[in-house]
Amino acid sequence: MGGGHRRWATVTDSRRPLLLDIVAVLERHGLPPDAYRLGDEIDPEAVERVLESGGPDTEVRCSVRDVPLVVTPDGPRVIDA
Repeated sequence: MGGGHRRWATVTDSRRPLLLDIVAVLERHGLPPDAYRLGDEIDPEAVERVLESGGPDTEVRCSVRDVPLVVTPDGPRVIDA
């Protein structure tokens, strides 16, 4: 995992950590996990496939309950408005 970039293994290996990372970022932003169903808001597997197929500058933008996110190979973060 050199260079600060997440190393994506397989969908089954990396899906759980990506999901947990997204939930943790949303929680830090004040959105409790019981306020949404992540699978109804975004497709984490599709996000992962895009990140796996793109380069280190690839990013996916989405929102969960009106909280804007950007997900990169370094992980998810809330986009400042």
